[in-house]
Amino acid sequence: MKQIWCIILFTFSILFSESSEKDVNHMVVDHDGNTREGFIDSIGYEYLYLIPRDSVDRDSIKLKDVYYAYNDFNRVFHYSWSFEENLRRIQNTTGRIFTIAGDTIEYVDIQFNKDMINPEIFVKTSIKKSQYLNMLSIQRIDTDFSILKHAVKRGFHYSYYPILFLTSLDLLLKWDSERRFTPQIWDNYNDLIPKVQIIGMKDTGVTYESLTSALPASVLISMSYDYLKRKNMFYFTPVYQEAIFGRNMRIFSFKQLVKNKFKNNFIVKKLLSIIG
Repeated sequence: MKQIWCIILFTFSILFSESSEKDVNHMVVDHDGNTREGFIDSIGYEYLYLIPRDSVDRDSIKLKDVYYAYNDFNRVFHYSWSFEENLRRIQNTTGRIFTIAGDTIEYVDIQFNKDMINPEIFVKTSIKKSQYLNMLSIQRIDTDFSILKHAVKRGFHYSYYPILFLTSLDLLLKWDSERRFTPQIWDNYNDLIPKVQIIGMKDTGVTYESLTSALPASVLISMSYDYLKRKNMFYFTPVYQEAIFGRNMRIFSFKQLVKNKFKNNFIVKKLLSIIG
């Protein structure tokens, strides 16, 4: 008799279950904020495979186009390098948080929990007050303009490394196999060293003036670009599925591009670690 009641209860639980509403939904967000909803089948080295909602056909999305992916249990289980880098840049800044619910929170410090199983943000609203926020409940974070320090660094690299590369290329093109190695290197790179006659550097600094003018110009252009493009605004979760971010959240990094291209190459990894 007990077994019969168990069978009846089991049958009714299947017939009247609402499993379709309890299925896990995955949201895949690109760098512009466009969101695709469905069920993620698998993630490979290059593609994310998704079965869109109300469909049985499997679709694919290139991983390089995915900003991050999460499910309706507020678990982030895949995120791009740009997503991680944006979190790193926001940390230890002051600014404002805009939530999906429409609230605005001013903060004096912010820290991210890198454990994406429980993606929380620790926010200090004053010296004595702090709170935790669910990262996926946040629409946007506006930081102060100390964030432009990244533009300063980028502007320096954009001018310094091309000049260094062109100087090295000039050395290779003018290389004289009959001359000694050290004098040739010195005669080429001493153009980048300032002319200081008091210590005997009389023939140096031919390109030094160009270098000292190119560096600040590149830095100012980079800072102006980030200011005009509102790079102090960081977007997280679209308010609606059809909504998009106020700006593209992809971060371009030549170093990261090379690393992704040759991620299994030991020599390239070593060179990138030396460069920093």
